[in-house]
Amino acid sequence: MNNLIIRNHISYFDSRQVAKMIDKRHDNLIRDIENYISILSQTSKLRADNFFKKSSYKAGTGKVYSCYLISKMGCEFIANKMTGDKGILFTAMYVKQFNEMEQIQMQKTTKQWQELRDLSKVKTKFLNDTIKKFVEYAKTQGSKHAQNYYTLFHKLINSITATYDRNNIDMEHLNNILFIISMADRCIHEGIAQQKPYKEIYTICRDRLKTIQIWGALAVSG
Repeated sequence: MNNLIIRNHISYFDSRQVAKMIDKRHDNLIRDIENYISILSQTSKLRADNFFKKSSYKAGTGKVYSCYLISKMGCEFIANKMTGDKGILFTAMYVKQFNEMEQIQMQKTTKQWQELRDLSKVKTKFLNDTIKKFVEYAKTQGSKHAQNYYTLFHKLINSITATYDRNNIDMEHLNNILFIISMADRCIHEGIAQQKPYKEIYTICRDRLKTIQIWGALAVSG
């Protein structure tokens, strides 16, 4: 899974992700980054925002906190301040992910990638039509919050396929998404046709997709 974020065609790590990668408290990393920015700002030859860009995120409580988007140069800067195995491992991790993202950006220029992405949009529309039928079906069985299943099914698919941004994944990942979407669509149709309880349909679909996820992991590890 690639954890990079694309902004204006530039790849970044979220500082929260980097904090996990280097086993450091996020607030401590923020403090270090702000110290680095202060040093970089002392010369006109360097632009601190080429390394670190101020950003923010909303916590589960609704409160907004500061974070930074860290470019490849920013990662190099942080790695140079580290010593021993942690510095080596962090360098290996960020270099791998930046290289992967470069390959993805190259794939995106191909006709094959665009066709797969377009197909994934069509399949997603079909799935939404199926979920709409499922929502109406659930309402007939007394569900008071049937609309939530749009979110539940899509969160399930994104979780199973480890997807956060369908516009920045490789062709293999897109193919996996297409397969999982088709499986979910089929499972919902089968459940409705067999007149199963709506909660049971969702549970069967979730368990079936998780089983496929496990098989996929075993195939990769094998």
